Amino acid sequence: MITNMKSRFLWVFFLLFSGNIIAQTDYEQVIKASKRAIDSIMEAEKSILKDKFKAIDQMLDSKEISKETAQRMKKEATNATRSTIQNKIRPETQKITEAIRQKADNDRQFTSNQLQKAKTANHSQDELSLEYEQAMKKLDSLFNEKPQQKPIYESTQKVLKSININIGCDEKNLKKCDKRDLKRIRGGLNFALAFHNMRSNEHFSNDKFRIWGSKSVEIGYYNNVRLLKDNNLLHLNYGLSWMMNKLKMKDSDYFVNNNGITEIQPYKVPVIKSKFKTHYLILPMNLEFDFTPICTYEDKKYYPIHKSFRVGVGAYAGLLLNSKQKVKYRASGSTHKELNFNRMNVNEWIYGVSAHIGIGSGVFYARYSLVPLFRNNPTNEYPFSIGMRWGG
Repeated sequence: MITNMKSRFLWVFFLLFSGNIIAQTDYEQVIKASKRAIDSIMEAEKSILKDKFKAIDQMLDSKEISKETAQRMKKEATNATRSTIQNKIRPETQKITEAIRQKADNDRQFTSNQLQKAKTANHSQDELSLEYEQAMKKLDSLFNEKPQQKPIYESTQKVLKSININIGCDEKNLKKCDKRDLKRIRGGLNFALAFHNMRSNEHFSNDKFRIWGSKSVEIGYYNNVRLLKDNNLLHLNYGLSWMMNKLKMKDSDYFVNNNGITEIQPYKVPVIKSKFKTHYLILPMNLEFDFTPICTYEDKKYYPIHKSFRVGVGAYAGLLLNSKQKVKYRASGSTHKELNFNRMNVNEWIYGVSAHIGIGSGVFYARYSLVPLFRNNPTNEYPFSIGMRWGG
């Protein structure tokens, strides 16, 4: 009799357990099939969206539409694709939800049968209650977590995010939307190279200096501050730079300090090279209008700089570090050099105005000193530079 009862019990347990495994397999097949359907829908819609973007870019390149219209069209196409995906995958997500619910009901029934078996085996009431509570907690935990753990929901969220990248951003290169563009203050290095000359009251450029040999070089660090919270137009640039200005004489001339007055006079012998350098430490500051559009990526607004047309005006002030004149000449069959440091009565403090215009990281700039180069001269001559600057 006992053996017969054990056999029946094992047979019933086998049926319940095998039924649960078969049902679980069916649920997994339903979920996998729905996931494949959803992935197929999303890939198809993403492909359609990319084709739309290509068509919009072609219209933009052929000047049929403006840049603002292209961005608006891309945004509307993105929203429409997102809505289409959500509508098409809704039946499949409902199938997944229903499969998960049925599996949970089956697991609950299986647990109930196991508890009934435990009761038949004469478990005590306390042990039965404890086992029931533990089983229900485990079941509720599985039921609550599994819908969130299904790969299909994660995949859906990733795809819906991935189709939201092309509002002001480059589809192939997302460097335009990096983390630095979230900040209102940005820093970096700048380099400038320009033609350098002097302006007097009689004429704008002094004809005693070589155009190609006279130049200005600047290397420094700058900060760019976006002045408006939600607008990318107005910026303040300021920094610290080292600047070198060089004047190269045309003929055999050089500068002479004649009783506190700096004059240009012919050298005693023909010269190979004659040049005069000044080195400064300056503080430039510019108000800039940057027309780089705002970039939207994953519902965040980025404010890139120096990606489009920009124009600015400003001022600068600085301190003279040193000045040097070098004259190279030949005498008695050999080459000689004459160097003079800080003897030309150069103004130690300078200030002036500047302006720039350009596209992207490089701009044309002009700088004009409001302080004459030399002190106490009867004719004041003001340095100016025109050239290219990269960076700030």
